[in-house]
Amino acid sequence: MTVPLSAARPPRSVFVGRAAELAELARVAMRPPALALVEGEAGVGKTRLVRELVRRPELVGRTILLGCCQPMREPFPYGPLVDLLRDTSPLLARVAGSLSPIVGALRPLLPELAPLLPPQPPRGDAATERHKIFRAVRELLAAYGPLVLVIDDLHWADEGTQDLLRFLMTPPTGNLALVATCRRDVHGAGAWSVLEPAHRLLSGDQTALLRLRPLGPVDVGVLAAGLLGTRAVGSDFAAALHHRTAGIPFVVEEVLREFREIGAGPQSRTLDLVDIPVLLRDTMAERLRRLGPAVAAVVHAAAVLDAPATEDDLVTVSALPPNRVARAVTDALAGAVLFEVGTGRYALRHPLARQAVDVSIPSPQRRKLHARAAELLAAHPDRVLVRLAHHYRQAGDLPNWVSRTVAAADHATEIGDTALALQVLETALADETLPARSARTLAVRLSRVAVTGIARVSTVERLQSLLRGGLLTGTARGEVRINLGRLLMNQTGRIEEGQGELEMAVLDLTDRPALAARGAAALTLPTFGWRPVSHQFGWLDKATGLAAAAPRDDELSMIVRANHLALLAGVGDPSLQPLLSTLPRASRSPRVRRQLARAFNNIGDSLAWIGHYAQARELLQVSDTLMSDDDVPYLCTLRNGTRLRVDAVTGSWATLQTDAAQLVEQAGEMPSLAMDALLALASTTLARGDRDAAGWYLDSAQAAAPETPPLQLAVSAARVALALARNDVAAAAVGADRALIRVNAKDNWVWAADLVPHAVRAFQRAGRSTDAVRLAEQYSSNVSGTDAPLAAAATMLVTALVAKDPATALDGYLEAAATYAGLPQPHTAATIHEAAASVAITLDDHAAALSNLTIASDIYTELGCARDAERCRRSSRRFRPARPRGRKGYGEELSPREREVVDLVAAGRTNRQIADELFLSPRTVEHHVARAMRKLNVDSRAAFQADHSAG
Repeated sequence: MTVPLSAARPPRSVFVGRAAELAELARVAMRPPALALVEGEAGVGKTRLVRELVRRPELVGRTILLGCCQPMREPFPYGPLVDLLRDTSPLLARVAGSLSPIVGALRPLLPELAPLLPPQPPRGDAATERHKIFRAVRELLAAYGPLVLVIDDLHWADEGTQDLLRFLMTPPTGNLALVATCRRDVHGAGAWSVLEPAHRLLSGDQTALLRLRPLGPVDVGVLAAGLLGTRAVGSDFAAALHHRTAGIPFVVEEVLREFREIGAGPQSRTLDLVDIPVLLRDTMAERLRRLGPAVAAVVHAAAVLDAPATEDDLVTVSALPPNRVARAVTDALAGAVLFEVGTGRYALRHPLARQAVDVSIPSPQRRKLHARAAELLAAHPDRVLVRLAHHYRQAGDLPNWVSRTVAAADHATEIGDTALALQVLETALADETLPARSARTLAVRLSRVAVTGIARVSTVERLQSLLRGGLLTGTARGEVRINLGRLLMNQTGRIEEGQGELEMAVLDLTDRPALAARGAAALTLPTFGWRPVSHQFGWLDKATGLAAAAPRDDELSMIVRANHLALLAGVGDPSLQPLLSTLPRASRSPRVRRQLARAFNNIGDSLAWIGHYAQARELLQVSDTLMSDDDVPYLCTLRNGTRLRVDAVTGSWATLQTDAAQLVEQAGEMPSLAMDALLALASTTLARGDRDAAGWYLDSAQAAAPETPPLQLAVSAARVALALARNDVAAAAVGADRALIRVNAKDNWVWAADLVPHAVRAFQRAGRSTDAVRLAEQYSSNVSGTDAPLAAAATMLVTALVAKDPATALDGYLEAAATYAGLPQPHTAATIHEAAASVAITLDDHAAALSNLTIASDIYTELGCARDAERCRRSSRRFRPARPRGRKGYGEELSPREREVVDLVAAGRTNRQIADELFLSPRTVEHHVARAMRKLNVDSRAAFQADHSAG
């Protein structure tokens, strides 16, 4: 029989992180007489652990009684035991006839059970009556055995209950296992003193002292998923929740109770929307009330400081005498309100506890505490500027707050922590008390940091709000617009919107030609937007003119020059290379060096789109050497994205999937920063035959950067190829038509090098041969004279595709394959060799067919495209020299195919797996295995392993 805990609630969450402790409790409970004590701070999961214990299958058939001590000023005598015994009438009815007369002493305490109890013995003095009650309880519990007695929150037990438990366990009642929980603080020490004598009397395997620790981030994530009803939560959310709650299950549950009410998704930033749980706030307030005003004052000081503090720090901020602070710290530690962090430093357990205390401090007192904290921190040699600014703000000292905020943001930017700089500036700009002049200063700084770091959605929204509100005027408005425009284009993928901001900025800054030139230069990059490239050349002329009208500025000159070269690279202009050779690869000026890093990055990216892969890698490396990752995180992410795209097309796939996934995570809320990684994943998965995954990555890449033409055309090319692979000719042809409209609109055909060959194939299979020929001719004409290796290779390929004479087509395929191999684009080269083999077959040129299929198979094998490689090998078999008719000449030796099957059997493959891998039927594999066993004179498949090892 199990009697519920009087104060227990039904389980609200999954049980996680306590398997070892639960098993240990169950082990001890099964070996009476036994004693187990579970220690831990409030909310760590002691009650949940013993609740799980009573459900253990090992305990079926044992009587389980549960009681809970209450924090009452005047507790009832023997309260927990009386409460749990009151509900045991079914048990008592079974043993009533065998009870000793002494059990009748319980009649006054248990009137509900009086009809089943023996008559009350004659009364004596108080000490005698107390002894009778103790003996009666012991007698009754022994009659109920074997028994597991669970007492929760033993630290609240009154003296009578403590004495009774001590009596029950000294000496231990023979068939009783006592399991108790208590807080791990001064009360816990008192609770242990109740049970320590019994602990000495019992053997080691009959006792257990378990100290529960908070959960780790992984277990917090599992708990959160259970509470939110989801399969899993992200590691970032789990880590943020762990930090916020210190891994204490009760606090996790209360936070997520509030979290469910606001209806937010499980993302780390949404935790900031959660208010302090009411139960946690009330619990903390009650605890401080009990501990007295001195402890409350010291804890208030610790909450305001919000960092591990020494006693001297707490003296300064609380303004209490040192001796009172010392006593208060001791009491706060004993009451589990403060915790020692390191040696001689004290803090609240977790951020929510700090917030719960902070909101309870009256506003005038809180301002004084923050003022003293600011004074303390300002005098410290290694002060943290962000914290100092916070204290000044909370103290109401606005001038110092603004100046320290600017200093904190500048320092964070200097050390490369742009995320912190963005957070500091956004927080300040969201404050309604910020003076207008200061707001303009901080807005410009925020826009500058945003374009170099990896921004968040909130950053974009804050800048847009500042522009809409009319607070910004003149130069400040123009610069913020320029930086917002660049941010929208570079990171959010909202090209048209960003270009609009830049165009307004240029018009707004007619009296500031240098700043206007920066805005105009940002409109020259061809990869942004679907306006024709002639539009970008027009803005280049505008930027050049504005820069010439401005005072000499080396940084501005480098901006315009860099974007000019990136524009030439993007269209495959032959004049690029001589100009690029004169671009310096170093500079003493940090500002010019940053622009050089950006120049080599952008030019390398543009060259990668048109097939200059080796040079693109070289220029990206130059950019790396000019600027470290911490200087411009955004630029570093772009570089890595371009490298991934180059790796994908050149066949460098060893770590591509892992690297791409990491970059997608780094992109965070800025999807366009992940576009290259998503495209790389799409192209490699498509090449390896995983069409479903390829489709998903293509959808993601397309959504990430809808206004980035080269990426969108590459996605369209892959979609047409995917449709052709699925034999959906209609989808392929329509997709090609729609993509070609966009190529014409942009008027930059070098970016269509991947698209056009697939489009030609789609038109041919759709019966539109005339359109296919026209497209091939149009493409060849439009890329003529450009310095675009990929476009030159595509021209050769489409010429071969539309060739009417098979011999001409074969020659064209071979030339195209060699060109693609030289880029290198090995996978494309392999597919062309396969196409060449098909043409060679129509010409009855078996040697050429065999040669091309062999080359294709070798390339596919090297890339890890096993199915493609096997397809080529199977096709090539009919072109190999024929063997003599009749029985094969291998005799008792294994044939090559039999050896292949034996190797796979030795590797542990099943017949079905071998059949799939070798493109054979399972029946054929069975024949090969049987013949091999006969030839090797073995009687089991396992023997192949020995033969394989010996070989």
